[in-house]
Amino acid sequence: MTRKSNHPVSKRMKIQKKIKIEITDSHPQDLISLNSYRDMIHQIIMEEKIPVTTVHVIAVDDEYLRSLHRQFLKEDTYTDVMTFHMEEEDEKDGEIYISVDRACQNAKDYCVELSEEIARLIIHGLLHLKGYDDKDELSKQQMHGLEDLFLTQYWKPQSD
Repeated sequence: MTRKSNHPVSKRMKIQKKIKIEITDSHPQDLISLNSYRDMIHQIIMEEKIPVTTVHVIAVDDEYLRSLHRQFLKEDTYTDVMTFHMEEEDEKDGEIYISVDRACQNAKDYCVELSEEIARLIIHGLLHLKGYDDKDELSKQQMHGLEDLFLTQYWKPQSD
C-alpha cells in the first residue's frame, strides 16, 4: 500500500535539475547584453523539459555565422541563428549561435525592438534543442507559432 504524505513541505518540494547557462559575446560591437536573457532561457528549458544540462548562447557577427553555415550545412549564405546539440554520456549540451548583425536587420525589417528579436532567436534555438525543425513550410509555421507563444509566456521586454 502506498501512502501519500499530507505534510506541507513535501507538497511544496520540487526537484529542480541544475541547468548551466553560459553566455559569450564575441560580436565586435557592444549592442546587447545576453545576460538579461538567462531567466527566460532557464524558464523555457525547465517548463518545456528541454533535454539539456548546459546551454551556451554565443553572439557573433554575420561572417562568423556564415562560415559555420557553410561548414556544417554546406550553405554559403547568411543566417540569423544556428543550433548544435552535443551529447556525451549523461551530458547533453546545446550551443546557440546568434548573428547580432542579422538580428539588427530582422528587428528593422519586422519593426520590433532588437531585444525582442534576440529573444525570438534564442527561443528558436531552444526549440531546435527540444527537437523541432524548420525544414519545410509547415514545420516553419509551427516553430514560428511556438516562438510567438513562448515570447508572450517567458520574455520580459528589455530596454535597448
